Amino acid sequence: MFRQAGIFKSGVVAGLLPPLPRVAAGVAVLAFATAATPAGAQDRPLAADFTEVYRAGGAGAPDWALFTRAGPAGFDGSGNLYVLDTAAPQVVVIGPDGQAIMVVGRAGDGPGEFDFPEGLVVWRDGHFAVLDAGHNAMHIFAADGWFQRMVRWSDRPGSPLSLFAQVGRVMRPDPIGNGIFAQGALDAMGDLLGAFDELAGAAPDSPAGVDERGVELIDLSGDVAAATPIVQGGRAPRRQPVDRITADDLRNNASLADAASAPMFFDPGFHWDILPDRTIAYADSSAYLIWLWRDRSVRGVVQRPIQPEAVDDDIRSATIEWEIRRLQRNSQQMNAATDDPELRAAMAVWDESRRERVENREFFGEVSVIRAIRATWDGALWVQRRGEDPWDDQGPIDVFGHDREYLGTFPAGTTEMPLAFGPDGLAAFWEFDELDVPSIVVKRLPPAVR
Repeated sequence: MFRQAGIFKSGVVAGLLPPLPRVAAGVAVLAFATAATPAGAQDRPLAADFTEVYRAGGAGAPDWALFTRAGPAGFDGSGNLYVLDTAAPQVVVIGPDGQAIMVVGRAGDGPGEFDFPEGLVVWRDGHFAVLDAGHNAMHIFAADGWFQRMVRWSDRPGSPLSLFAQVGRVMRPDPIGNGIFAQGALDAMGDLLGAFDELAGAAPDSPAGVDERGVELIDLSGDVAAATPIVQGGRAPRRQPVDRITADDLRNNASLADAASAPMFFDPGFHWDILPDRTIAYADSSAYLIWLWRDRSVRGVVQRPIQPEAVDDDIRSATIEWEIRRLQRNSQQMNAATDDPELRAAMAVWDESRRERVENREFFGEVSVIRAIRATWDGALWVQRRGEDPWDDQGPIDVFGHDREYLGTFPAGTTEMPLAFGPDGLAAFWEFDELDVPSIVVKRLPPAVR
């Protein structure tokens, strides 16, 4: 089931097709012949005229809808929406009519109680799981909200960073089973945990099957989650290899800061989602190229003839200026939150160090086209492209049907990528009022783009 991707060359991935068995070769060729045909560089505009079904939250909302943070959400097969409020902490279940069905969970250390909830997975039959980094476990609940059991994420002894090892991982429910398809943990996080083990004199964990550029299937049937590697994407080459984080780096703030700032500008990253038949759609290069992977082989590709932009001196300068302005805004907000002169002085030194690292950060040679991939409930693909500025992730959204034919494009600014897709064209979005109070809005998509 596992696949290691190949080498990047000028934004085009080379050598990515593994040797396929003779029986599968014909299938792969057929898939390429039908799915890889360029759909034309000219966008076909789509109107984002979605019908609003209901909204919950905002000023004056009932207690159950007073969301304190815009967290993850997911639909079940009956159209019920599950929303994790990570700060409350609780899961709110909303029916198709916009009314609360139940509120599950609270802060605590007991069964079904949350310490540091960060992730939510909802299966089609209505049972759901909450990833709790504080407990280093998944809480599994039945469709009626009753707590069933807790599955530990690992047997790893606690370290100062172990509870964060799973935070931020993209997770999707197995559409035809009870497991979870999950993006691998950050490679740098594994280094940090290993460095803490080294400091503590403990034996390091064995290397994970995939890093943040891959997908694994998590089996939750036992007391401890068991991961099976499914696919490993490629990693963009660098002019100078990044050193692994060691225990010595933990003793040196400057070294640790350098390691934490390692990602390149415009690194293509890894974008993915899973289709209803368990096909994984993913992109791992700067090109407009999405691989369709299932049952240990490539089943096809989805692409458009839209080329990545080469990074020149103007783009480098503008990007560095934009990043420094972003850091300055963050620093101003942090300064406004404290009156401690020593803390402000320390932050000023830290800001200067960060600015220097930004100015010296490496650039990938091209500005990648794809910024997000989502699969709808029925199996269409929504692909978000870069915006007008090279660093803008909120560009147009291309839609491909079940047959992977290009259907059209929502122009930039007309709709965001949905937070979650549900049955009968349901889609959930977060919206914020002038005071940044969140509301979750459920809309119905036209049949053509479902």
